[in-house]
Amino acid sequence: MDIKKILFKTSSFDVEKSLPDALIYISKDGKIQWVNDIASEIFETSKMHLMTSNITDFIENAMNLITNAIIMQKPIITKFVDKEMYYDMTVREVESGYMLDFRDSVQDSIEENKEIEPVINREKNHFLMKLANDLKSPIQSIVGFSQAMTDGLGGSMSEQQEKYIRIINKNSSDLMYFVGKLIELSQTESFPKQQERKPMDIVALINSIVKFNEQLYKDKEIIVNVKTEEGFKKTINSDSDILKNIIQDLLEIILKTVDIGEISINLSTPDDMLLDTKGIPHSNYALINISSSSLLLSENDLDCLFDPYKIVDSTNRKNVLRAMVLASVKNLVQSLNGYIWVESQILKSTSFNIIIPA
Repeated sequence: MDIKKILFKTSSFDVEKSLPDALIYISKDGKIQWVNDIASEIFETSKMHLMTSNITDFIENAMNLITNAIIMQKPIITKFVDKEMYYDMTVREVESGYMLDFRDSVQDSIEENKEIEPVINREKNHFLMKLANDLKSPIQSIVGFSQAMTDGLGGSMSEQQEKYIRIINKNSSDLMYFVGKLIELSQTESFPKQQERKPMDIVALINSIVKFNEQLYKDKEIIVNVKTEEGFKKTINSDSDILKNIIQDLLEIILKTVDIGEISINLSTPDDMLLDTKGIPHSNYALINISSSSLLLSENDLDCLFDPYKIVDSTNRKNVLRAMVLASVKNLVQSLNGYIWVESQILKSTSFNIIIPA
């Protein structure tokens, strides 16, 4: 029997090779009679081996699926034996056997999703931005009224009532912070800030941010040091608002995570060796290094540190807020045409490194 002629009504071998699907012709009892090159690739074995085997050696519950595919006259999902691989199988009766057509529809779906995902994300973020005030307003009311009651403005309360009000105030404040960071992430993803580069004193900017957070880190017995490399030029051309947001978010997320230790903010000019190591084109840059001796990260933490969408499905879900903030920071750094990465000595210390054009 000439399988090619049955399939293509032609003796041209080029037609068979050009098909994107894996094709296998089997007898009624499942013995493989013919395969194309693609089938050999997806089953990860030689044509010779395939044509001395039975389809049940490669596809789970193969003969029942073939029968169902013929009855239903539509593709059926098949699973490879001992492998987490799935293909759509279309079956048609040919002469005294079956022609099986395998297509990687899962991969096709992934590729299609990759194309539409940015559009969906933009629409989702636009929707969230429009609802920002609707989300924030009721939470702000809960925070405000619970704080007023805590301060005694609503009259005297019992000890138990005061306890409950403090819990309401704390949880609503945490929720307010979470919603704010979620909206900030949506904004930096789909509505990136346009930088306005102007001469600015980066040392003075960082010192003002440290001063702003002084009460928080002093209450926690944390020391914050700002150091500049000798010869570092403190005046750079950048967007002070975006840079302030970046430093504040990083310092804030560290302060929310640790209760003791030292935070060092070091300013320097990156050398050519560092730029080459990171694949950064040579130019005039400023390097900001923010390190904490008490921020201890595991390998699992590092794997999705800047990816809240990945971490939400992991065992580290409790750190989704940190990932949201760091994802926003990464987007802001990129809006300055900068680079950010993390260096961590597992369970010893962690440092965030930012390089921005100066």
